Parts: sequence; structure tokens; C-alpha cells
Amino acid sequence: CGCRAGNPTHGLTKNKHFGAWRGMMARCYKPNSKAYKNYGGRGITVCEEWVDVKNVVAWAESTHPNIEGYTLDRIDNAGNYEPSNCRWADATTQAINQRMMKNNTTGYVGVYVARDNRCESRLTFNKVDIFLGRFNTIEEAAQARDNYIIENNLPHKLSTEY
Repeated sequence: CGCRAGNPTHGLTKNKHFGAWRGMMARCYKPNSKAYKNYGGRGITVCEEWVDVKNVVAWAESTHPNIEGYTLDRIDNAGNYEPSNCRWADATTQAINQRMMKNNTTGYVGVYVARDNRCESRLTFNKVDIFLGRFNTIEEAAQARDNYIIENNLPHKLSTEY
């Protein structure tokens, strides 16, 4: 934001929404940020209006003044940070809305290859990690996850919806 560089301060560093703005900017514009490769490295940017922290704070206070347990979430994971593509979301909503990560070699969210080369299936709901079991194939693990979502009427996307 320029505060440390001697620029006039905006007086918002202690605002409860400042951390969300700072994290968003780091993810998009600081290559040394751990998350940069998944944001700025993929071309995700912050709209011109939101480069100014004052505008983000105004938006945040008008959309969700009490953010306890919520974090800034992009509705479309391929889209940029801008008012029309952002919301405050809890951990479950964030988990449901995640994109397929490049380091997940199975091709399915919630399906992982375990140390013994069997496939594990998991999902998160209401901040609880649910282990669905180990399976012989990736497809079996994905189907088990899909079945659990359908049987329990969960809001998660099915493996075919990513």
C-alpha cells in the first residue's frame, strides 16, 4: 500500500478488512508470495478500483461487515478480484468452490493417491474433513465421493462438474 515507503497513510492498516486486501494483493502481484503461482502466476489480477485499499474496505463493509469465520472468495476461480466476482465465504463454501489444483495428479478434487498407491477419497463439510475410504482405482474413489455428495444432499460439485 506504500505506507512503509513514506507515502501518506490511508489509516486503514488496523481495519479488519485490511488483511484481506493485503493478502489479495500479495497473491496477485508478489512473485515471492507462496500463493502467487496459483493467482498472479495464472494471470489473476485485482481490478483497478480495488488496488486502492479504501475501495476494498468500503465494499467489504457494505457486503459483509462481520467477517468472523469468512474469507474473501472469488466466485469464478478463473476470474479476477473485482466486486462482481467476489464474496465472503466460509471454509465449506471455499472448499466446494475450489478449482482442480495442478499438483493433484488424480484429476479429481478430493481424490488423492496414498503412500501405498491406493486412492483416498475425502471432502470437507462444515469445517469437518470426512474420510470416505481407500480404493483400488481413482475412478472408484471419485465415484465414492460423488455418491456421498448425492446421498447426503451436499452442495459440493460432482467430479463431472469441474
